[in-house]
Order: sequence, then structure tokens, then C-alpha cells
Amino acid sequence: GSLSWRQQMPQQPMLFCEAFDVWGIDFMGHFPVSFGFSYILLVVHYVSKWVEVKATRTNDTRVVVDFVESNEAIPSN
Repeated sequence: GSLSWRQQMPQQPMLFCEAFDVWGIDFMGHFPVSFGFSYILLVVHYVSKWVEVKATRTNDTRVVVDFVESNEAIPSN
């Protein structure tokens, strides 16, 4: 027989993520200046667990945009 609406499991939407869909981007620092750098940019791809780090001179938006656009944040296949 068929199930009544009371016997059916409630449907929950499932979220499917592709690798590199969900990123965490953050700065660490201000550290003592070393070779002109005082911050660390940390990029984590949550799905693949890939981590990239880069020493930077500032902690502003331009650093993040340049880093992502330069393809450094995307591992090669």
C-alpha cells in the first residue's frame, strides 16, 4: 500500500556544492614587519579543504581581489 502523509518523511532541500563554490577569506595580523610584509591572507576552499596563504603588506580589498583574479587561489587540475 501507499504511505499516508503522516507516515512520509518530511522533505528537506539539499544543498549541493561544487569544489571552490564556498570560500573562507580572512586576514591575520598585524605582525611585526618582515621583508616588508605584516599581514597574512588566508583563503580556504571549504568543500575541497584546499588552503592558500600569502604574505601581504596591507589588509585591504585590493589585495583580496588581486589574489583571486591572479588564479593563485584556484589549484590546477
